[in-house]
Amino acid sequence: MVKGIMIAVLCLLLGVFLGNGMARMTARRHQHTRAVMGLAQFHLESLAAAARTGDCPSFTQQRQHLLLVYDELLQAFPLAYAQDAEFHTRADALRQALQTSEGPAASCARAAADSKSIADACEDCHREYR
Repeated sequence: MVKGIMIAVLCLLLGVFLGNGMARMTARRHQHTRAVMGLAQFHLESLAAAARTGDCPSFTQQRQHLLLVYDELLQAFPLAYAQDAEFHTRADALRQALQTSEGPAASCARAAADSKSIADACEDCHREYR
């Protein structure tokens, strides 16, 4: 009886250690993609806040930060961008929403609409790939 309990406890401990190791390995393998997504979320929220308050310089700055994060996004998902046509389309839609052809004054006047289109591009991709 005691021997059976000891074996069960030992098996349980072994399972916990193996599960913990596998969880750590998985987290370490995907840390870059999680970091990129966390940073993108931060800048997207800052962009939306700047659009709501009418802070044009901050809006322009956050848009530039998101363009840099977009470049990092392509590095975080290189195979998806190269091989998955749907992901490629979604990523290009985000880049298109982030780029502006007008000057800062025009960009400032359309800050709320631009913020919504950028957020929609992110949400479309997340809806497809979460």
